[in-house]
Amino acid sequence: MNLEEHIDLAFRNSYDVIINDMEAKDLVVEDDGYFIHHPAEPITKEILEDLREYFSSIEEYEKCSAILKYIKDEFDD
Repeated sequence: MNLEEHIDLAFRNSYDVIINDMEAKDLVVEDDGYFIHHPAEPITKEILEDLREYFSSIEEYEKCSAILKYIKDEFDD
């Protein structure tokens, strides 16, 4: 796996943990455990913005929409 594939995997794993409520430990076993965030730490708005920007850059807009909804639900009043 090259660097670009590792980066993509990290974003997808973090998305699955944050948005799809998957357990990080399950992804570590299956996918070598790459993440863009520390799964045991609280999720920040900055991490979510990074996720959104990444998926926007690869034109996965359904994921962007789910991330924006999560940001609104968790961080906006």
